[in-house]
Amino acid sequence: MSTMLDIVGALLLFGILIVTIARVQSNLNEASFQNSFSVITQGNATELARQVEYDFTKIGFRVPVKRILHADTNLIEFRSDLLNNGIIDTIKYSTGTVSEATITANPFDFPLKRRSRTGVLTQQRSLRRFHLRYFDFNHSRIGTPITHIDSLAKIYAINVFFTVEGRETARGGDTTYYAVFWQKLIYPRNLSN
Repeated sequence: MSTMLDIVGALLLFGILIVTIARVQSNLNEASFQNSFSVITQGNATELARQVEYDFTKIGFRVPVKRILHADTNLIEFRSDLLNNGIIDTIKYSTGTVSEATITANPFDFPLKRRSRTGVLTQQRSLRRFHLRYFDFNHSRIGTPITHIDSLAKIYAINVFFTVEGRETARGGDTTYYAVFWQKLIYPRNLSN
């Protein structure tokens, strides 16, 4: 009888040990999954930030007049010799609609469009928010939309804020997405003169 109790006790302990190991493995898998999506979201935000910062710092490069053509909270159109090849190009950043973000499962994201003479680049980076604010030389905010030539010429700095969310939820069936916020006040060198 005591042998039977020992076997039942050992089986019970073995079962508890197996369940514990399975739970630890499940937690490790979930943490790895969450870490992967977090890294992907951070990478998307970093790539977008580099592109926006590169383009915006060169606004007006080798352009004597009409450097910025239109400025609004989610749209900017400017001229620049981005490639330093003597060809002045018109670059326009604008946001798309939620229905244009077809490759992501996130129902709230939208693409960012970058139009230049080489074509339109529609970026599906799970953008959730893209907001621009404009400041003059005295760091006073300029109201938007800015369409008048004199007001456009007063732009001295641009505050860029965007949110990139993950393409998939943090957990299956959840509605929480990983998010990365980026904000920077950019001073295009060619707008100061």
